[in-house]
Amino acid sequence: MAYPDRMKWKANYLSACALFGLVACSTSSDPADHEASIISPGNFKAGSAEITQVGVLRNARPDDGSKDRNLYRLYLRMDPPAGTQSVDVDRSHFMAGEFVEITNDGRVVRLSGTRLNEALGKAGR
Repeated sequence: MAYPDRMKWKANYLSACALFGLVACSTSSDPADHEASIISPGNFKAGSAEITQVGVLRNARPDDGSKDRNLYRLYLRMDPPAGTQSVDVDRSHFMAGEFVEITNDGRVVRLSGTRLNEALGKAGR
């Protein structure tokens, strides 16, 4: 019967603790980091969705004094029965695989915990 190598076990344990510490310390209390405004309001369906893709629209932002001249197109798979849609937003804080809420007032808001769930899912593989 073979026993597990103590050094490998200790290295894996320390790596898992470091990952947990990194995830636990990576919170943000600034609401602006969790939401964006839809640029062309009125052309979207409100509801919850999963981001399937994110595209960059280079130099598409109107000259509003912002440093970032790009807009970002989110391709969304809406909860049934809404289907799919895409919206252009003003912030680059979103990634594919995250879950968001599209509000009636034209905001895209990240649902809490999706970053943590993604990190824990990758760590467990």
